[in-house]
Amino acid sequence: MEIKQLKYFVEVARREHISEAALELNIAQSAISRQITQLEKELHVSLFKRRGRNILLTTEGKQLLEEATKILDQFDKTVQLFQHQNILSNQSIYLSYSESDISNILGRLVQTFEQQTESLIFPDLSEDETILEGVLAGEIDIGIVELTDQIKHHTNLIMTPLFEEHYHLYSNKNNSITFTLQPQLQQLQQENVYCLTALPESIKAKLSSSIRTITDIQLAQYLLKNERGVVITPQTISLDKQSNQWTKVSLSHTELKRTICVIAKKENLKPDLPIALQTIKTLFNKTSTYH
Repeated sequence: MEIKQLKYFVEVARREHISEAALELNIAQSAISRQITQLEKELHVSLFKRRGRNILLTTEGKQLLEEATKILDQFDKTVQLFQHQNILSNQSIYLSYSESDISNILGRLVQTFEQQTESLIFPDLSEDETILEGVLAGEIDIGIVELTDQIKHHTNLIMTPLFEEHYHLYSNKNNSITFTLQPQLQQLQQENVYCLTALPESIKAKLSSSIRTITDIQLAQYLLKNERGVVITPQTISLDKQSNQWTKVSLSHTELKRTICVIAKKENLKPDLPIALQTIKTLFNKTSTYH
């Protein structure tokens, strides 16, 4: 028994006329007759009896009409359910990002994109490796991660560099490191180094000294005031510039930097994905802080 056979049967049963059913279904009468004959053979019953030019349902035919109507209604509901889920899936953009300056414009990004389209962005903070795996597997639509050689070598990815992330060094003014115009990373080996936010592994690897992570600005200020060490922060995080107890030194001249890029899988056909990618690029082009 096939869905097609049930559809033909129900149409004929409702109209009590094969030729009218054939016109409605836009198929040949012979095709309808053949499918109903096969259905009768499979069920071992007669579904119709003739009365002049019309055909009437038998008792078994009436019983099948009731059951077939339920089956076809459920079939239509199931098709509609999956079609609706497919629409929702195509209108859901899953964006994962690693800890970086992206977090400073994420709210603006989501708002700008969702004002332009009917799609929604679902952001999630994650690790670079997890994000890359998710994009390649088709589970994540957009990844904002550190640009690595591994990403460069994936030919099935769309990749666009967004900005270069730099770091600053804060030190007590009595610390000799502040007397150097462009201090080198080697000078930090003898210092207690604190970072205000967790450093990415690629940045940690460029520092030979051990790093302690703190997350409170007041604690960082206390450590600086009491000459307990130096504090490294991303370029977007600043301590009080007016303080006469510490100095901020840019580390942009060192290798303590990384490039952040946006990636997506080329085979991803979600209709609003190009708009999302363009929105990300436009926002970063307009944000001079990152250039």
